Amino acid sequence: MKFKSLGLVLAVLLMCGTASAISISAGVSGKGAVNDSTVIAGEPFSVDIFFVNDSIQRAFTIGFKMTSDNIKQVVHVVDSGKGLSTKGDIKGHNGWEDKSIWDLNGLFVVETNWDGALPDTIGFGGVCIKQAYNPHEKMRCLSWDMVVPNEGTFVVDSSFWPPSGIWIFAGDDQASRAPAWGGPRKIKVVSKAAATDMKPTDNPKEGKK
Repeated sequence: MKFKSLGLVLAVLLMCGTASAISISAGVSGKGAVNDSTVIAGEPFSVDIFFVNDSIQRAFTIGFKMTSDNIKQVVHVVDSGKGLSTKGDIKGHNGWEDKSIWDLNGLFVVETNWDGALPDTIGFGGVCIKQAYNPHEKMRCLSWDMVVPNEGTFVVDSSFWPPSGIWIFAGDDQASRAPAWGGPRKIKVVSKAAATDMKPTDNPKEGKK
C-alpha cells in the first residue's frame, strides 16, 4: 500500500513542468549538539531538515543518505508511538507530523535501508488533496534522532531512494521542479572532553505555522 501511494505521488509530480523555488538544508540540535556541525560521541542529537518555500505546493518526494569513511554504525533512537517511522526516530514538525498538510494518508516514510549500518537512506513523500503546503520562511519540517557511538565524521546528503524516489515538488500551478539542496552537510563527532572547549551551538529556529 505504501509503494502504491508513493507511485501516485510520483505520477502527480512527473506530469508537471517547472515550479517556484524551494530550498532545503540540514543542521543538528539537541543534547549532543556542540554547534551546527559538531556532535558528541555517545550523546543523543537530532539531524534537522529545514525548508524554505515561496509558493503553494501540492506534492513532493525527497530522500537523504548518511555516509561515513570512518563510522560504520549509528543508532536510530527508538521513540515508540511518537514518530513517523517504525522506530519513532523520524519526526515531523510544523504540520508535517500529521495530515494537516499532506492529507493523502499523511507523510510517507520509506525505510528500505535505515538500519544504522552506514550508508543509510531514507525517503519521504506526500500529496495534498484538500490542504496545501503554503509558503513560509526557513522552518524545521523533518528530523531524526540518533546517537553516534564513536568519534569520526559523517555526511548528510540528498539521495535517490528505492524504488523510484527522486527530488521533486509539484506546485499549485501544476509545475514541478527539484528543490535546491544546501548540502552535503558534514558533521564531526568528537569526544565529550574535546567538546568542552568548543563554541556552543545556538538552538536553530524551528519557525511556527
